[in-house]
Formats: sequence, structure tokens, C-alpha cells
Amino acid sequence: MKKILLMGLVCSVGYAQTLDINALRTAQARYKAGSVTSTGATQVSQAESKVLIDQPINPEKYLVGPGDQFRVNIISSNETFDYSLIVSPAGEILIPAVGILPVYGMTLAEAIGSMEKMVKARNQSVKIYVTLEEIRQFRVKVIGHFNQTGFYEVTAMTHVSDLYNQIKDKIVYKENKDKSFSPKSDIMDPIPNESKSQIDDLYERKIRHPEKENELNKISSRNIVIFRGQDSLNIDLARFGITGDNQFNPYLNQGDILLVPYQTHSINIYGGVKKPGEYEYVAGESLHDLVQIAGGLRHGAESVQVEITRYDSLTKKQSFNVNIRDEKTIQLKPEDHVMVKYDEQYKHHDIVHINGAITYPGVYSIERGKSTVGEIIQRAGSYTSRADSTKISINNRSIHEIPDRELERILLIPDNDINRSDEEKAYVKARIRTQKGALETNSQSQTHTVKEFPVVDGDVIHILENFEYVELVGAVKNPGRYPYVKSLSLNDYLKITGGLTSNASRKIFIIKAGTGQRIPANDQTRIDTGDTIFIAEKKEYNNWTVTKDILTATGQLATLIIVLQRILGN
Repeated sequence: MKKILLMGLVCSVGYAQTLDINALRTAQARYKAGSVTSTGATQVSQAESKVLIDQPINPEKYLVGPGDQFRVNIISSNETFDYSLIVSPAGEILIPAVGILPVYGMTLAEAIGSMEKMVKARNQSVKIYVTLEEIRQFRVKVIGHFNQTGFYEVTAMTHVSDLYNQIKDKIVYKENKDKSFSPKSDIMDPIPNESKSQIDDLYERKIRHPEKENELNKISSRNIVIFRGQDSLNIDLARFGITGDNQFNPYLNQGDILLVPYQTHSINIYGGVKKPGEYEYVAGESLHDLVQIAGGLRHGAESVQVEITRYDSLTKKQSFNVNIRDEKTIQLKPEDHVMVKYDEQYKHHDIVHINGAITYPGVYSIERGKSTVGEIIQRAGSYTSRADSTKISINNRSIHEIPDRELERILLIPDNDINRSDEEKAYVKARIRTQKGALETNSQSQTHTVKEFPVVDGDVIHILENFEYVELVGAVKNPGRYPYVKSLSLNDYLKITGGLTSNASRKIFIIKAGTGQRIPANDQTRIDTGDTIFIAEKKEYNNWTVTKDILTATGQLATLIIVLQRILGN
């Protein structure tokens, strides 16, 4: 009797399993997830994820929702069934031949465990494997006072910073679009074009145009709030950028509301930090936090005092000093001004650059007030064989950038013979020839003197190459470049060129290579390498124009004589 009962129980279990497998076969055929081979195995392909993620999903934290796609693999004793199942808009997942399972709000680990448990409840002998195949997209509400609020598409692996960048891109696009449609003024500009560029450059440097306030500058990046059910999370993207801590930049969940407010308060930090400036204030922030946001301390600021200036009321403020070692315990307040004092000379090097025809060009550290031009040349290995030892060019960018007030004043005067005096014209001409902050030598004696000059921080010394030539231009028969010979005089060079042309004037000048100075020349004038000899041509006259001018002047003179005779006769 017991054997009969046991045989009946085994048959009933086998019959129940056959029913389940048949149901799965029917569902597999309808679902068309793959093609069944002759061996009974289903051929499937692994889907490639379309979402970029920064790290693998944590099954214990990822929350499942509508749109998530699962790959479910069920293996019986002789067949394999494979499904791609999507969570429905209601937050449920339908497992073919098994049933419907609510998964919305579950973690990924909980959802996978529930699916495995549900299938196993129908048939203990099958094996089931479940994995998340595709991450869903959903919409998050963004609120605030700027114009680009609304709903934004994100995924469950989108950080707040990713959404913040979407918002910024929308703001920039809107502002650029508004600029492209801004009306252009048709009013004629009364300032001449030749003067306008000079004036614009002057105004840009001195007055500057105030920066237009826009949405991008106003929205907060440090006081963002996520409303998540009954909870709220404070987001600080600046702190995230410094620390990399996802606590300040979490993933977004479905149902989150993101508040991006305008910046309300600011705080300033200057001095011995790597990135001084104005920063958005966050309540409860310490001096240590602000220093980290500002890039950390500079060298020379590790053991000095910090001055904090704070408003006691709407109009009154006071300054007090704190020790940088206590930065973690010092709480800051809105509109604080923090000055981190530091030693500006801490391991500072005054440097000069030397280049050109020098053996070891490069950047050299100097001792202020003691190092000379000649010393730097010697430290750099002295001249090369192609150097011109009679010429040195020295410049300094810092000095060059100091505004020339006189030149600016003259340039604001319209350029014509009436408005500018001869001295003003001469100053402009001189400034064009001599760059501000520059010094160039053009003789052995001058170079010897300059070598004794002390160098200053930022000097650039350039050793010129020796191009031994003299250039002759103007009213000569064969103008051009000729070899420089120290013993040759002016007349010798003129003979080499074939002599003067028929329209040559008596005015001969030498343009000095080093300074651009033009000096009258004669046969005793010294000529140096690189100089230019210029022979002016006679001015050409139109005979009719000259005759007409003479007749006009004669007529005016005759008229004047007649008038004077009448006056004297009376």
C-alpha cells in the first residue's frame, strides 16, 4: 500500500512539472525572445547598455521603477527560457506563466529576490537568473526663480551635477539666442574709425564695461535642495568638486523635486589661498571649509594670522585676527571678508630671461640690486660665434604694460595738423621708435656701459645676431643690401651702388639700426652694421601747377600794393 501511494505522489509531481514547462514553452513562443535550436536551447544576445554610468550599480541602493528592463533566464532540466521584461508604468513586472509582481520602490536586490522566490514557488526544480538589463529614464521636477524650470529627463544613475549642467546649457542657449536677435542701432557713430579703436582700448582698460548680470551667474551651486518625500537633502556642488564625496552630489530618484535657488549671500577670501575670490556662502561653513573651496593655502601661509572683517549691523563692521591652525573651529557668517596673510617673498625667485645668440639661453634666478647684465651673459655661457657683441636688447613686460598717460592723452586728440602740436606729434613718433621699458645698444662703448646695469625681475635680454650688412635705399642706381666693411665711408658705399640717380637730392640720412634714429650724413659720419643709408629724391613738381601758384601769388601781391598805395595816398 505504501509503495502504491509513493508511486502516485511521484507521478503527480511529474505531471505538475510538465504543466509548468509547457506553459513556459507557450509563453516563450508568444514572447519571441529568441529562436529555439534543435537542442532545445534558446539563442539570445546580451543587450548593450545605452546609459553612461560612473560606477557599477549597487543592488542594495538602486531603486526599481517603471521602465527598468530585466533579463530573466529560466533553466529546466532540458530547456532554457530567456525573457526581457520591463517594469510597467504601474510599477509591476509580468513574468510569463508565473504572474505579476509589484516591484516599484524596491531595491534592485529586493526585486531580484522577489522574482526568484515567485518563480521557485511555482517550480522548485528550475534554476532562475535575473539581472538588470536597461536603466529606465524618468522626469524630475526642477523649481526655482529662473526661467528654465520645469521637467528634465534623467536616469536613476544621473547625479545632481549632471542635471545642473543640463540647466546651465539651457540658460546659455537661451541667452545666446536672445543676443542673436538683439536689434542693432542705426545711429551714426560720430567718432572717426581711426580713433575709435584707440578710445575703445583705453576705455576697456581704464573704465571697463560692467558685466551684465545673467541667470547663469545668479543661480546657486552650493545651496541646492532635493525634496525626497518627507526628507530634504542639501547639495553643495562646489564641495563635491573639491572632495569628490557623493554626499554632496547624490544620484536622483524618481519623484525627487530639485530646488535651485538664487544665490543669497556671499563670502570673500583673498591673500594666501590658491584661488582667491568671492564664493557663495553656505550656512555652518568653517574657515577650513572655505579655504579648501578656495584651493587650499599657498606656500608661505601655513603659520600666519587670518584677518576676518565682519558686519555687526547693517552698516558697522569690525576686523579681528584668528590663527590659521584653528580654522576647523572658526565658523563664518554671511558677507565675511577673509584675508589670509602670507609672506609674498616666501622662497620667491626674481628671474630674467636671456635668449638669442647666447650659449645657454634660458631663465636665470637673480639677486635683486646686485646681478648685472654682464653677469647674466657670463652665467649663460657668453656669446656664440654668430653674436653681435656690440648690440644688446633688453625689455621688461611689466614695465611695458604700465600705461603711457601722455601717449593716451595725445591719441584722444584727432590726428590732424590743427589739433596736435608739433611736440605732441614728435612724442608719438618717438614712442613708436622706442618701446616702453626697452633698451637697445648700438655700439661697443654703449654695450660696455649697459653690461654694468643691474637687472630687475622680469627682464628679457636678447643677444642679436651679427648680420654684417648695410642697406642703401632711395635715389641710388642700385639700391639694396651690401656687405658691411668697417673701413668704408659714405662715398665708398655710394660708389658701390653705382652712384646717385639724376633726381637725387642733397639730403642724405643714416637710419641707425639699434634706435631707428635718423641723422644727417656726410663722408665723416660713422656707419655701423645694420644701418640704412637713405638718399632722398627731389620733389617732383607739375609745371602748370607751379605756374598757376606763381601767378596767383603775384596777383595777390599786386592787389596788396595797390591797396597800400591808396591808403598812403589818402
